Amino acid sequence: MEDSYEAVVVGGGPAGLTAGIYLMRAGIKALLLEKQILGGTPLNTEHIENYPGFPDGVSGAELMGRMAEQARKLGLPIKEFSEVGEVRCEEGVFSIRTDKDSYRSLGLILAMGTEPAKLNIPGEDLFVGRGVSYCATCDGMFFRNMEVAVVGGGDSALSEALTLANIASKVFVVHRRDQFRAQRILQDRAERNSRIEFLLTKVPLRINGQDQVESLTLRDTRTEAESVVPVSGVFFYVGSHPGTGWVGDLADIDGSGFIVTDASSLATRTEGLFAAGDVRKKSLRQISTAVGDGALAAVNLEKYVLEKR
Repeated sequence: MEDSYEAVVVGGGPAGLTAGIYLMRAGIKALLLEKQILGGTPLNTEHIENYPGFPDGVSGAELMGRMAEQARKLGLPIKEFSEVGEVRCEEGVFSIRTDKDSYRSLGLILAMGTEPAKLNIPGEDLFVGRGVSYCATCDGMFFRNMEVAVVGGGDSALSEALTLANIASKVFVVHRRDQFRAQRILQDRAERNSRIEFLLTKVPLRINGQDQVESLTLRDTRTEAESVVPVSGVFFYVGSHPGTGWVGDLADIDGSGFIVTDASSLATRTEGLFAAGDVRKKSLRQISTAVGDGALAAVNLEKYVLEKR
């Protein structure tokens, strides 16, 4: 027997939790499904400085913990470690199947966020958990007083490099270009940090080691020369991708896998189906924009549900 709801939210990051908060306040019978633990990508960020209301900054864990607490106080049912594998829509009713249960709903908000992208170089998969990581906040403690490499040139890469510099003895920041895409304030901080060294116009070729990571082989993008950097850990921040394969033809998906929505309502091609946060095609992916998306999608789903009652 499938449990029935008026609204189901898939994803427990800032967009999904905000949507759940708004739906509960509107008196909509809602459920939130999260395939891992609540919080989403912000959990991996040690210090967030650009979220309004926190002049001294806030950790991702604290910020998302507050959002989750608020949602739970409003009575939002939350199912963690429930990964959605299939969604169908028949006669205006959605059927959502997870790895554990099945649910029926009048409306649906997709807020799954994104997952770290991989370079898929030799050694990357082999050494996951043995020196290869995608989260400095999660795994940095295992590299105290060791030398590590951070691969990437955006905000996440430099922010996590600064986090690692408080733990590791040396942090090499490997970037394929000669300039960073990160905010200037992060670049300035990294440049001033004596434990951080930039390796620009370099791309990783392979990760070397026996039982653990021992070094990283790089190629210079200008000269093609190869070099080897001895490191005990490699942290990748080379972008992200959405896990939207199970959405099927319920929504239009762009070439990168992001869900295409109407800009004013966040609706998809299927009536009653909305997308919010990093999973949708948009120009800016920040916690603040995810929160705005969650609110907008929830308000429009509320209107849809009330018309169907």
